[in-house]
Amino acid sequence: MNRKSLLISCILYFASASITASAQKGVEYVLPAASFDEAATSKLLEPGTATIRGNASLKKKGKVNFATKGHNIILFPVTPYFTEFVELKKKYNSRKKQATMTNDAFTYRIEGRYLDDQGNFEFTELKPGRYYLVTWIEYERKKNMVLRTGTRTFYNVYSGNEVGSEPIYNAYSYHYKAEDEVAGFVEVNKEGEVVNTIISN
Repeated sequence: MNRKSLLISCILYFASASITASAQKGVEYVLPAASFDEAATSKLLEPGTATIRGNASLKKKGKVNFATKGHNIILFPVTPYFTEFVELKKKYNSRKKQATMTNDAFTYRIEGRYLDDQGNFEFTELKPGRYYLVTWIEYERKKNMVLRTGTRTFYNVYSGNEVGSEPIYNAYSYHYKAEDEVAGFVEVNKEGEVVNTIISN
């Protein structure tokens, strides 16, 4: 995928994310105090000759989960603005208060795809610098619940009259899909370098 198509993909992705975010009522969004330097950030994403290859996984209850082939993994160039955003995320990540960034800052990223179902990915044509990789990986959750399903009634065997009752409960369990964010920093030190990395929770 070339840089132009990547940027178009980013803009489209952001548009859908904005619609989702606007649907959340009552959420307070916290922006970094640092100003976003668009020119400097754009320069960091100019083509280079370095490569980042890696593997991403999510461990839950002893099971290692991977994203499926073609699923998104995103690379951001690390700037003072973005560093502050990552720190804010650690503090504000609830349904009431969440860290966010400006529309302009959000578009300066590279969107990659997993190469297989084992969490392997690759970003090419990168300049030396520090990058932040982030992805969301699905895993299966199990929930147990007890529901009242009826009433058991007791009768006098001689008269046939009702003498009491008690509720009937049954235990159920069901499985459903959830997802967690997995992220990490990667450093590229020189042109032509191939950096191998692993990101996990």
